[in-house]
Amino acid sequence: MEETSRSPRRTQTKRLKNIALGALINGKVFKKRSREVFIDLSNYGTGRIYGLEYSRAKNLVSKLKEDDEVIVKIISFDDGDGNYEVSLQDIQEINKWGKVKNYMRSKDTLEVSVIEANKGGLIVRVEGIRGFVPVSQLTPEHYPRIQNDDKNLILNSLKQLVGKQLSLRVIAADAGAQKLILSERAAKTESYSNELKSFSVGQIINGTVVGISNFGIFVRFHEDPPIEGLIHISEIPEKIQIIQEKIKNGDKIQAKIIRIDEDRVNLTLKDLSEDPWLLFVKKYNVGDEVKGIVSEKNQDIFAVVLIDAVRGVIFENVDDLEIGKEYQLKIKDLNIEDKKLILTL
Repeated sequence: MEETSRSPRRTQTKRLKNIALGALINGKVFKKRSREVFIDLSNYGTGRIYGLEYSRAKNLVSKLKEDDEVIVKIISFDDGDGNYEVSLQDIQEINKWGKVKNYMRSKDTLEVSVIEANKGGLIVRVEGIRGFVPVSQLTPEHYPRIQNDDKNLILNSLKQLVGKQLSLRVIAADAGAQKLILSERAAKTESYSNELKSFSVGQIINGTVVGISNFGIFVRFHEDPPIEGLIHISEIPEKIQIIQEKIKNGDKIQAKIIRIDEDRVNLTLKDLSEDPWLLFVKKYNVGDEVKGIVSEKNQDIFAVVLIDAVRGVIFENVDDLEIGKEYQLKIKDLNIEDKKLILTL
């Protein structure tokens, strides 16, 4: 007698775990019928392929036999008969996503050709999967610095990259959502960070204006690789805050570094006096003899000494030192990162 129930006669496994829409699950075929297939999802329960999803996967379904292992995607929690509604996934496609996820986990840098451009970024293919590189993930070399952020001009600039190879790193890969995001910035972070080790917060840099927007100015101060810093509008003196009228692309300007965060640099135009600590370490080293004036004393524990606007401390013979008097000293310890200068008589 033909079965009338939409579910085959099989004891349903109790669902022991939570599951999300879009999740990819391993399963095993336990029943094939005309235009529907039932999948044993182990502790998750039973999945059913039918209707539109059956039609879409007809070629794959025709090759299936009972007890074959498959991978399915959860597209609904209930098909009306207590089963999950699932779609059959192509194993080859799953393997492609597996490779892409391995690239992401190992932080591999990939050489990839740009196949398309839109106003939001670039389109590429990795292992045959369509991927997206957002504009925000491009390096300064390829970022479209367009005045007034004209979207059509940005698109024209991005189209110049079609056909070119970029060094990219996978930063997001979601097979369920069919989302693959790549970054050029991430692939170059190490090289930028290494170059930026030669720069310090408080340092005055000479650069060229390469971009102007309503929120600030982009200044390129290193060419190989191209490194840029942002002068936010809050770091621009009031007298030149109408940026477009006062500053133009190609202008040579000086700015001071106020923050370095991996490959991102923030600059200011408000105070262009260089950090005295930077000047100090250029001039002196540990072991050098210097002259300094005692500016204050903390009982007999330590004394503060001023040398070229830098504050140092001395811990010996504090009782014998006089405030306001100059002494011949030697640098015992010097650390610009901690702003530490220890002196000895």
